[in-house]
Amino acid sequence: MKIAMMTTWYPPIIVGSGNRFYEIARRLSRKHEVHVYTVGMGDYFGEEIINGVHVHRFCKFNPSKSIEMGSFLLNLKFSLHVLKSTHRLKDFDIIDCNIVSKTLPYVSYIISKFTDIPLIETWHEVWHKQNLTRYNPVMAFPGFFMELFIPKLSDVNIAVSETTKRRLIDLLKVDPENVVVIPNGIDLRVFKQVSAKKKYGRILYAGRLESHKRVDVLIKAFGRLRKKFPETELVVVGTGPERTYLKRLSSNLNLNVKFLDPLPYKKLVELMKTSWIFVLPSIMEGQGIVLLEAMAAGTPPIAVKAEGSGVVDIIRDGYNGLLVLEKELEEGIERAIERMLVDEDLHTSLRRKGINFVKSYDWDKIVAKVLEVYEKVIK
Repeated sequence: MKIAMMTTWYPPIIVGSGNRFYEIARRLSRKHEVHVYTVGMGDYFGEEIINGVHVHRFCKFNPSKSIEMGSFLLNLKFSLHVLKSTHRLKDFDIIDCNIVSKTLPYVSYIISKFTDIPLIETWHEVWHKQNLTRYNPVMAFPGFFMELFIPKLSDVNIAVSETTKRRLIDLLKVDPENVVVIPNGIDLRVFKQVSAKKKYGRILYAGRLESHKRVDVLIKAFGRLRKKFPETELVVVGTGPERTYLKRLSSNLNLNVKFLDPLPYKKLVELMKTSWIFVLPSIMEGQGIVLLEAMAAGTPPIAVKAEGSGVVDIIRDGYNGLLVLEKELEEGIERAIERMLVDEDLHTSLRRKGINFVKSYDWDKIVAKVLEVYEKVIK
């Protein structure tokens, strides 16, 4: 099978949606010919073969920019470059488009119709009315209306969570028969290879530093917790447009928050395993791969129950992690962290059940489900 995967984000750009395509592509490439069309960053540009995957990079992303608020022009330019490559795609068997752009799915549809190749769309989130607040004013309404028609362009829509599936059906009026849920996964072998000792009181966040991730709320909650639990520490791993503001906030609150650049994966896994608690204060997630990773590391996660966020499909409150309400964000995160610091039985229970929960989320199992959809659509 010859597979074309379209995605704005792909490593070395650290974004969950891009990581999904990376993990799937490199596994599919063991038996199939896989081509990924994406953007570049730094020295990663042009064409190369990585882990058996043919990677074609157009345009360059500035990592200091927001992947949501500041990437429309980049997505438009990238989509046009992909469109120019239509003649190179005519002998592919299937196209899988990562829905992280409003323009790329339309270009993928044009290529699909011109070449008569089936089109799959992979959905992480459905923004709907959130387009009006998460985009700049110029793109808010176009973004809203463009999204309405995107799922109608594909042969099959893959949703990474039940929440995303429900929003596709309820908000974008997609036929339920045309949506299949295939979650994100993790590489369990890596977690088994890395050993590390837990450090009581270490609180970890890892991910992009974007405004909707609400890392500022975590820092403020940590500031109050330090007064009760002076042995606690906060480690923030990641980069993004909010980093300067977050470091300044920490300084203003007289907090010694440790900020780290993105780490090699095994180093990140090691840090996760040493951490006592993982906190994802984001108010919008398609699913949250990092929550699965935290569970695999035996580090109980805390996340936010917010409208449209798929974390509720991963965390069962009080079973394998804790959920806080968006309307009680700062106080809720503080209380949840404190519970894990003082209740050793709760912490132990969440750890054990989390490790058991992620066993069905191994990437090899996820890829088998994706391939099954591809083969069904082609036939």
